[in-house]
This record gives sequence, C-alpha cells and structure tokens, in this order.
Amino acid sequence: MARLKIILLLTVAVVLLGTSTASAEAPFITYTFDKDGYPIYTQTAYQPIGTIDGFDIQSNESDPLTGESDPLFQPEDIFIDKNDTIYVADTGNSRVVVFDSFGNFQRIVGEDVLSKPTGVFVDDKGFIYVADYQKKKVFKFQKDGSLAFEYEKPDSVIYGKKSPFNPTKVIIDKQKNVYIVGDGSTQGLIQLGPEGDFLGYYGGNRTSFDLVHQMQKMLYTEKQYSQLMKKYPPSATNVAVDDEGLIYTSTAGLKTETIKKLNVAGENLLPDVSASNNIADITVDQNKNIFAVDSKYGYIFEYDPDGNLLFVFGGLNTGHQRLGLFKTPSGIAVSSDRKLFILDKKQSNIQILKPTEFTSLIHNAIALNSDGKYLESEHYWNEVLKRNSMFSLAHNGIGKAAFKKGNYEKALEEFRLAGNDESLSEAYWEIRRNWLMKYVSWVLIGIVLLALSIFLVKRLYRRNGYGSKVVDLWIKFKNIEIVSHLLHVFRILRHPVDGYYELRTNQRASVFSATLLLLFLFIVHIFTIFETNALFSDVDTNRVNITTELYKVYLPLFAWVICNYLISTINDGIGKFKNVYIGTVYALSPYLIFSIPITLMSKGLTNMEVVLYDFSKKAIILWSAFLLFMMVKEIHSYEIGQTIKNMVLSVAGMLVLGIISFILFGLSNQVIDFMYSIFQEVKLRV
Repeated sequence: MARLKIILLLTVAVVLLGTSTASAEAPFITYTFDKDGYPIYTQTAYQPIGTIDGFDIQSNESDPLTGESDPLFQPEDIFIDKNDTIYVADTGNSRVVVFDSFGNFQRIVGEDVLSKPTGVFVDDKGFIYVADYQKKKVFKFQKDGSLAFEYEKPDSVIYGKKSPFNPTKVIIDKQKNVYIVGDGSTQGLIQLGPEGDFLGYYGGNRTSFDLVHQMQKMLYTEKQYSQLMKKYPPSATNVAVDDEGLIYTSTAGLKTETIKKLNVAGENLLPDVSASNNIADITVDQNKNIFAVDSKYGYIFEYDPDGNLLFVFGGLNTGHQRLGLFKTPSGIAVSSDRKLFILDKKQSNIQILKPTEFTSLIHNAIALNSDGKYLESEHYWNEVLKRNSMFSLAHNGIGKAAFKKGNYEKALEEFRLAGNDESLSEAYWEIRRNWLMKYVSWVLIGIVLLALSIFLVKRLYRRNGYGSKVVDLWIKFKNIEIVSHLLHVFRILRHPVDGYYELRTNQRASVFSATLLLLFLFIVHIFTIFETNALFSDVDTNRVNITTELYKVYLPLFAWVICNYLISTINDGIGKFKNVYIGTVYALSPYLIFSIPITLMSKGLTNMEVVLYDFSKKAIILWSAFLLFMMVKEIHSYEIGQTIKNMVLSVAGMLVLGIISFILFGLSNQVIDFMYSIFQEVKLRV
C-alpha cells in the first residue's frame, strides 16, 4: 500500500507539472521498483491502441430497423480463450457478450437465463461457465449458448447449511473441477467436482495479527470471548488459472499476500506480493506473467512468474477521456499476442493496450529464463539494460548467464546490483571454493610456520632473554596512564566484578579514556554498516546519513546514563555520574573489541554460514548486556534484586524522557512558527 501511495503522488506530480516524459501515445507514466523498494521511472511498457465499446451488439431488445444497439452496461469480468475469443460478463444487461479477437460482436450467451453475471470462464472444450451472484448459481453453457448444467449450493454436511453460496468468480482446472469465489466464503475457494459434488475449500487466507483480539482472548472468559464478533479471514475476490493448472487468487483488503500462486495443497508459492488493497481482477499469460488491475486508482501491475514486479502503469480518468486511463477497471485479460484487455465497469468499455518493444524484450528474456535458457536470454537482457541500466531483473538475468558460464566474479556483481541475495551467496561460495582449492595448502603452511615462530620466540625469550628490549618497551607502553586506562576494557572482559570494583575505587579508567572509547564506538558502528557482507545487511550504504547514525548511537547511550544516575540517587546508589558514564562505555567492550573482526569474518561467509554470523552478533549483545548488569551492581553496590529494579526503572525513565523530549520539540517548533508569523505580520504592517 505504501508503494501505491508513492506511485499516486508521483503520477499527480507529473500531471501537475505537465512533464513531457510520458509518451504521447500513453497518458500515463510507467514505474518499477529497485531492490530497496524505491520507485524508478521506466520506458512506457504498454501503449493504448483502441477500445471495444459494444455499440454493434444486437440483442433481443435491439431494434434492427432503427439500427439501435444494446451496448455493454456495468460489465464486471472478462475472459479470453485459447482462440483469442473475448467473453464479457455484461452484468448490467444480465448476459455474457462474445467478441472475436478484433472486437467485433459475435453473439450473446445466457440472455434469458442469467440475472447478475459477475464472473465468466471458458474451458479448453469451449464450455462457458458463468457465476451468477443474484441467482446464487454457476451456469455451464454449450458453445452454442444452450444451457448444459447448473452448479448450486452443495448439499453437504461438510459445507454447512448456514454457509453462504454467493458465487462471484469461477475457473475450471484440467480435471474439470470447479473453483468458485464466493462472497463471504472465508474458508477459501469453493471446490466442486464436475457433477457439482462438494470437494472442500481451497487456498484460504489467514487472519492477520490483531493486538486487540489477542488481549481480549487473554483477559476474557471463554464465554465472554465467544460472544464477541469473531475475526474471520477475508475471502478471495478473484481467481485465475494458468496452462499448467496452477491457481492464482487476489484478495482486496489485505496488507500482505494480496496475490497468491497456489500449489496442489493450497500453499502460496510466491513471496509477499502486495500490489494494493483494491485488486479487482488478475490474469496470467502463456508465460506465467501475472497481471492485476486496481479498481480504485486505475493502476495495472505486472509481475514475472516468480512474483517480481515488472511494471506499474495506468491511472484514473478524471474527465479528460484519454485512452489508457480508467474510471473503475473491473477486469483484465491477455491475448495470445500479449495485448492487454482492460474492462472498465463505469465506462462500460474494453481498452486494448499493446506491449512496447522494451516490454517485448523483457517478455522474451523471462520466457527463456523460465525454461532455464539463461545464456540465450543474455542478449535480450543486455538490450534491456541499454534502454534502462537500473532495471534490476535484467541484472539478475545477466548474472544467471554469467554464473552458468563460470564467470562467478561477474555474476557476483550482477546479483549485487539486482539485490538477489540467494544467488549472490551461491556465486560467492563458488569464488571462495576456487580460492581455497588454489591457496589452502599455502594457508595451512603459513599457519604452521606462524605457530612454530611464536613457540620459538617464547622459548628463546625464556631461556636467553631474546627480545627482552621489545618486551620492556611494551611494558613501559602499557604503564602509560591513558594506555592502561584504555586497556582496562580487557580487564572488564575477563573479570567484570574486579574490573568494575577497580574502576570505582582505584581510578583504573577516566572520563577522558571513556570519551575516547565512545568516539571509537561510533567509528566501529560506521565500519560495520559499510563493511558487513551485503548478504547479512539490510542497510543501503548509499542512503546512510552520518548525522542520523550519530543520533542512533549517542542519544540512547546518554539517555541511559542520565536516567540510571537519577534513578540510582533516589534508590541508595553510591555511584557518581562519572562512574555511571565510564562504566556504561566500558560495558560495551565486547562490541568495541569483536565487532570489527566479526564484520571482516562476514566477508568470507555465505548464506549457509549465516548461523555463525548471527550467533556472534547475538553473543556480543548478550555479553554487553551482562556487563551492563554487572556495572549497575558494582558501581552502585547493589544486590541482584536491586540491580534488576534499577535497570527496569532506568529503561522506563528513558521512555518518559523520550516522550517529554518529543513534546518539547513539537512545542518549540510551534513557538518558533508563531514568532515568525508575528515577525512577518509586523514587517508587512511597518
């Protein structure tokens, strides 16, 4: 939904500024999104080429003498069969209208049978299935339009007598089973056999987490909770099926998984595809590309077979009557030559959009990729990048081609540009494997030689005093006050109780040394941001703001120091403010010492070793938390219970301090705006 708002704002901006970037043949702008979710303008994906208005429709109510026709009225669904024949559920006229591939009227189906047809589907044998919401049936018609069968509410105990049967959309799988989208059918698609027997529910949605309902469930009795309005998952709003029999659903009102690709078990095979909250219809072309249309804002979304977004285009017709803009799009279908047919309920017409050369290149490349022909697709992806160097999917395709050719360095770079972490890990694993096979023997020899060298040097020092001058210099260096203060971090790590006792009583650390470590803390933080392996980092280094990172590091730390000292002064704590400050900084010793080595280690890891990296990061956090606990205990001379109480109150104090700061910041801005307004008023009057 956030993406949809961004697109809407950008579209409005383009319209208001009168930009010339949009094609003269397309009144809309086309977008995709980069690997970080930011919108990127692309070449026009589809161009509007015509409409089907249905003014040549001749029904029983038409007057052939006057030449009057009976055009479409509030149509709600469209389907194109394997012969490119177009079928429209003409809801307002209670019929199904059939057009040929050129949009010429052919015939009418179900004019004397249907009442409120809202969904239409045609199987490979030419049988026409129509979901009639008002009659609560699904009708099956022969090719010639004669009625063949009626699917009614299942007479099954499993289905339930009180369960509603309000069919809105319908599809048929290869086994001739019927899948029905039912209004209010919260358990999933209604699955019927060829003869209408109830087979069960399929591909139901899940309820999203609701904090209020969870609290009610914990606090109320079972009887009280049963009397509340239960939260049910939303029912699907539309359905489609591809040539292999995989079923796709769309659901309006969901924030996640608005589009699903379901396997035999009804499980979603796609990542979280969240096009918008108002998807009216979906369809799938012969290459498994997925198309969805938004009924509220008029946008069309296209995804590849893996759920990667290709394009967003279209928009609302606000009265300009521009071809390619919509008022209330209610259906979408795609022909064998990849033209899009967009059904508009309010305008009562079908708009036809043709893919551009840029889009055809992408479609050809995706089709080859889907067949595993990565090398053959490389040419098309290169042509795509010539036109748009920021198209992530093209980088991903070239990366796969490079990987297949064994050029893992190029594959690594392309996968990084595409944001494909899984393939990036595989390419890096191959590079690391090749390096180890080439140099592992030399590395082992080096390790053995280093170990022997250290052993010999120690032995010579103990026997003959070899290197004693260097040792004496090191001892003198350690005895320098500031150096000994800084090295006290290792004492804290090994013996935290003694280390904090010495810090409080013997001045083994100073404010100056703590401040130096605090500055080093920020350096380490920035180093980890920029140098952590991209596989383990979700931060875009190109968008890192140093000032923001400064606030993230220092504001919580100083808030803790202030709150802990204030809480301690009223809870018999003996630590001074400087002791709390110094002790807090030294409690971060694990982060200061081990973060850089772990960051460097991450560069040699792949996704298969992510557990090692995660364990190391969590160990640092837990170690630092333990040292912070010991700091509070030893600095203030608390017992364990007092320490826990002090830390809980300190965290609560930080929250209160944050709220107060937020309020004061808001008030100060209002005061400044008020004073500025007075100044402007006085300036104008004087």
